[in-house]
Amino acid sequence: MENKEVVSIVIPIYNVEAYLRKCLETIVNQTYPHLEIILVNDGSPDHSEAICKEFFKQDSRIRYVRQVNGGLSAARNTGIDLATGDYITFVDPDDWVTEDYVETLYHQLKKYEADVSTGNYNLFNDSTSKFLIKLTEDDYSETLYEGRDIIDHDAIQETRDMAWACAMMKLYKISLFEDLRFPVGKNVEDNFLMYKLLLKANRVIHTEKCIYWYRVGRKDTLSQVWTEKRVLDEMEAKNEKLALLGMLGYDLTWHRYIYKTRLKRAIEKLEEANLQDTETYQTAKVNLRFLEQ
Repeated sequence: MENKEVVSIVIPIYNVEAYLRKCLETIVNQTYPHLEIILVNDGSPDHSEAICKEFFKQDSRIRYVRQVNGGLSAARNTGIDLATGDYITFVDPDDWVTEDYVETLYHQLKKYEADVSTGNYNLFNDSTSKFLIKLTEDDYSETLYEGRDIIDHDAIQETRDMAWACAMMKLYKISLFEDLRFPVGKNVEDNFLMYKLLLKANRVIHTEKCIYWYRVGRKDTLSQVWTEKRVLDEMEAKNEKLALLGMLGYDLTWHRYIYKTRLKRAIEKLEEANLQDTETYQTAKVNLRFLEQ
């Protein structure tokens, strides 16, 4: 029956013992009960495994696997490979979700007969212990995107927030991942994959509602560290995206704008690190000049 459809929740785990319990508590207490909760321990050296095993013993919906450290993409890919649900969603272990996270995404996906259901987020600054509210109940709306409008809106949404740019806070038909996986060994891995998933979707329903709490301000995460590799990987992902969308005949105006904005930020960060003499810095400058023509 439709109301028994299973949602697979993939949670990649590495060095998050301080945050993991809160995340898992919000997952096991979801109002939508038909879940397959896949915990992928990516060789975490801390006490995350003990927390995973504690929850595993208490909830039969949880599957737990430990693997040699391979990075976020490798952990998520393991979760995808193990998933047996009809739909799949991703939650990062230092974040947490509202109790109706799955129910909201699932209900909207079924209501609009969509391939992807997206929500939105508010933030918690870990360094200051302050909640950052960008979305309230008054902002609620539902918008359906179909066909080529999906990719056109993808860039527009990124000018507002990261709701479409990251893998989390979305429910996907599992079939979208039949020939797609996260790129192993890359930083900003979502940049390589998200638009490819959206290209395969016929319908995307976006619900302007906070269903996800995104933790920022952690000093020990790669998202806070601007290395040369991060900049090179992001340029590779954006160049690939522009090339593919251009070949498919999409309007690149907003996609180019996003890329220019990201390049300017990367150049600033490279300058702060005194990396102006590197090939990475010069490549970023060349790409920026090309986009500004």
